[in-house]
Amino acid sequence: MTVEKAMEQNLERSTKPPCWMPQIGMTFNSYEEAWDFWVKYGGRIGFDVRKNYTNKSDLDQLVTSSRFVCSNQGSRAEEKKYAVAKRNRTHTRTGCQVRMGITLLRETMTYKVHDLAVEHSHLLQTPQTSRLMPSQRNISKHQAVEIEVAYDSGITPKAAHEFLGRHVGGSANLGYTQRDHKNYLRSRRQRDLLYGEAGSLLKYFQDKIVENPSFHYAVQLDCEEQIANIFWADARMIADYAHFGDVITFDTTFGTNKESRPFGMFVGFNHFRETVVFGAALMYDETFESFKWLFNTFLSAHNQKQPQTIFTDQDIAMGKAVSEVFTGAWHGLCTWHISQNEVKHLSPQQTEGSSILADFSACMYEYEEKEEFEDVFDAMRQKVRKVTWLDSIYNLKEKWAECYMSDVFTIGMRSPQLSESLNSNLKGHLKSDLDIGRFLNRVERVVEEKREKELQSEYESRKKLPRIMMMTPMLVQASKLYTPALFEVFQAEYEKSMATYTKGSNGSNDFIIAIGSLDDQFILEDEHKVTANPFDQTVSCSCRMFERIGLLCRHALKALDLVNIKLLPEKYVLKRWTREAKCGAIQDMHGRQIVEDPKLSTTLRYRYLYQQFLPLASRAVDFEECYLLVEEALHAVSKKVEDKIKQTYSDGIAKSNDQSTSQLAQNLAHVSGLKKKESRKRVTKRKTNWIDKLQKTKKRKPEEKAEEENLQTDVEEHQECEAISSYAQLLLCRAQMSIASVAHLQQRIRLKLLCQSGLMLQKYVTIRYTQELTAQVTMFRRVRTHS
Repeated sequence: MTVEKAMEQNLERSTKPPCWMPQIGMTFNSYEEAWDFWVKYGGRIGFDVRKNYTNKSDLDQLVTSSRFVCSNQGSRAEEKKYAVAKRNRTHTRTGCQVRMGITLLRETMTYKVHDLAVEHSHLLQTPQTSRLMPSQRNISKHQAVEIEVAYDSGITPKAAHEFLGRHVGGSANLGYTQRDHKNYLRSRRQRDLLYGEAGSLLKYFQDKIVENPSFHYAVQLDCEEQIANIFWADARMIADYAHFGDVITFDTTFGTNKESRPFGMFVGFNHFRETVVFGAALMYDETFESFKWLFNTFLSAHNQKQPQTIFTDQDIAMGKAVSEVFTGAWHGLCTWHISQNEVKHLSPQQTEGSSILADFSACMYEYEEKEEFEDVFDAMRQKVRKVTWLDSIYNLKEKWAECYMSDVFTIGMRSPQLSESLNSNLKGHLKSDLDIGRFLNRVERVVEEKREKELQSEYESRKKLPRIMMMTPMLVQASKLYTPALFEVFQAEYEKSMATYTKGSNGSNDFIIAIGSLDDQFILEDEHKVTANPFDQTVSCSCRMFERIGLLCRHALKALDLVNIKLLPEKYVLKRWTREAKCGAIQDMHGRQIVEDPKLSTTLRYRYLYQQFLPLASRAVDFEECYLLVEEALHAVSKKVEDKIKQTYSDGIAKSNDQSTSQLAQNLAHVSGLKKKESRKRVTKRKTNWIDKLQKTKKRKPEEKAEEENLQTDVEEHQECEAISSYAQLLLCRAQMSIASVAHLQQRIRLKLLCQSGLMLQKYVTIRYTQELTAQVTMFRRVRTHS
């Protein structure tokens, strides 16, 4: 090749326009491709774009011709209103002639550029400001999901925009502004309003069914076909109930939405003794009919499986519905609600040296003999004035007292830990001003947090080996069977069995086993009768711990050791407490096998591609040639992916969307709306007792506060006389204060103590005493002044 020819080729390559520059005769496969080319061209050069006109064929509605122009094309028509307007809008039309016209070629079904002008009559945007042009700002589907997730998580739009910007290396790389972020959320709320509350509710449920067909929901309509009560349970809830639904609790005190609807959840314990949710309900009211419908719906969702035990609050209508629907379950009262009512009703009766609250708690948990319970409860009732709540709760003692529940399978759920934990989580997410859509999303978040905690526990149980205190065959066996949380409980019982003392076996299989104290006197306590049979490997203890919790007690473990049974019999290892508690296939109410996470494979594929693309992008952006290589490859791959989806999956996706839309329309046709409830302020705080009132003070002026800070001391309850005396001594020691300040403080003390002690203090604290005290202070000041 000659030097002259090489120079000609280099000159030709240097004068050839880049591929992103429009040219006369350029063709595009579709109208959308041509418009996308013009938008990208405007972003590179620095001008905004718009469509001047578009013509369509009457036969097939195809675009036959169109013109794309610069947004500064043309001029703004002058209107009369601009002549009198105080603040006119700035001009953006400069008569720019930049344009690209395309026409359809029927022979090849492509669009050809037939008209082109590229000379602008105005200033162009810089590469830094081009991203702010409306045509260059776009929220992709992926970004829309991120925005909605942040919004549903309670993150403000400003904080979410800043976080997403940092994630991609700066807000300039997002492709949209903070205003676009807010506008997207506004448009989303407007779309939700089109459906209405009932439509948003049913759309949420319909979307969940599309994700997983095992999702179950039910709504109860009133006579006007308005939605009154709502129940839902996803596939994971249904599967969890099949594994851990032996003992459940139902509570409607977690919170409400903005219509003051009671919100309730069915919850229980999993094999890590952590909270697991079996279903949720949003109710119109708390009547017997509503509870009866809800409980029947709950059983239908869970294949009519009855729990062994159910705990609720002290609601009469709920209790009646439980007895009618849960016929195979024992009904108890949740101790968390009883404890709340205990403080509310008994704390005003608490006096110095009194132990009413402690005595009542002991009646709930400690006393195993009914006679001892009755004696303590009678003694407690005599210490207080007539309290109707104490009498009413006594009539239900079989539902909450330990001595009356020795044979009830509770798995330790009587502890208020479960309700307190869930209540704390819900209060952190649920607010009374949430609409129905956001309310459901917040509930879903709370449930997901509980499930994430279970996954963490599962991970820890597989990673870490439990610490075995004694390498005995039974402990080694239990460490492999039980989850770590349950193994710790079992090991504690096993260790205490080593400190037991056996009496009166007489060569039979009956033992009296007691626990010896650790002091010098070695007193025997916690004595129980145990029967152990080495032939059929059975054991029973009078403490009934296995019947209540599902773990053998220290007495039974000692008896097994005495009859030379060194391993746990299989019948005494409940599957619900083991590592394999969730093994086995579960079917939903329609007979389908439940798949808890049908998107697991999709999630794994996404995670893999994300981990592959992110390092590639981070590496390629440092070098322009590598960047162009990746961009070209991604463009080619994206086109292939879109073509593959259109050829293979478009019909299935469209059919699925049509079915979902059709089902939603049918559901909305049978519903006239969400039944409204009169909004009234719900009291969430317990009544303030005298202990709390004593700690509250009115807001004082700065000078009054300064005086009281120098003179105020703690006023001890029910020591009114001593308190007055101590304040008098303090006033005498600080005579530098003015007489007015002393009188003011004594008046405040007198009023406070009068409110606490009534007539007794009124007789003791008199005006004469205050005058004498003031005179003594005055005399002391005079003496000090002269000295």
